[in-house]
Amino acid sequence: MPPASGNLLAFDIGTRHTGVAIAFADSDMAVAKDTMHHASPSELLEHIRVLMEHHHVHHCVLGLPRLPGGEEGEQASFVRSIGAKLAQNGREVSYIDERYTTTRNSQYDGNAAAACTILNTYLDQKRNLT
Repeated sequence: MPPASGNLLAFDIGTRHTGVAIAFADSDMAVAKDTMHHASPSELLEHIRVLMEHHHVHHCVLGLPRLPGGEEGEQASFVRSIGAKLAQNGREVSYIDERYTTTRNSQYDGNAAAACTILNTYLDQKRNLT
């Protein structure tokens, strides 16, 4: 079970671009931050590490990209590998089905908006459990 309090970060992970959202401990609402650009999984992990340290985050939520039928494909395996590396470094990781979360409106940062939707979904599920 995730911690009862503390800041949370969510990531909409891609192979080159990753959306970021945050929910602060004193708020029940996620806020889209930005999109990180990275050339490799190790660079992505370093970006995540820096963000988690900067925002004093121990627990993060990763969007899990399932295929339309619900099964996991290659991208889901990539996300799970990132999550496993974060967990090996002592971070708590949760996964949320991210199907249909990407915003196609060019007026917004679609990756960060998707991360925001992922985090709000997690927060809603957490509220419904209490």
